[in-house]
Amino acid sequence: MADTKSHHADPLAGLPVQSDDVSFSGIGWFVVILTATTLFCMALVAGMFSIMEHRVASTDPAASPVARPVGTPPPAPNLLTDEPGNLKAFREREDEILTTYGWVDRNAGTVRIPVERAKALLLERGLPTR
Repeated sequence: MADTKSHHADPLAGLPVQSDDVSFSGIGWFVVILTATTLFCMALVAGMFSIMEHRVASTDPAASPVARPVGTPPPAPNLLTDEPGNLKAFREREDEILTTYGWVDRNAGTVRIPVERAKALLLERGLPTR
């Protein structure tokens, strides 16, 4: 194998050379200072928020004497809060009306009959003509 070492003198001898060592203590101090700065900033922000909340609470007007407690619904009519349940109840009432016998107006003698029975009567009797 060929000789890879040069036998002549190093031309850069005597000049300062940068070492390849990494300063772990410098990295450690950087992490410590960064952590301390972050914690200080977090404490500063938390303190500022508490000061601002105190200012808002002290200047907040008193509640109206007619105001309701939290969680109490307002007087009727209210907004619909259970639309699927309301629709289901409506359809059940409509199905009951369409499938059962009952009075529409007892004084006038008007009754209702199920839709299927009305169709059967219409087929038996036919449509009225003039």
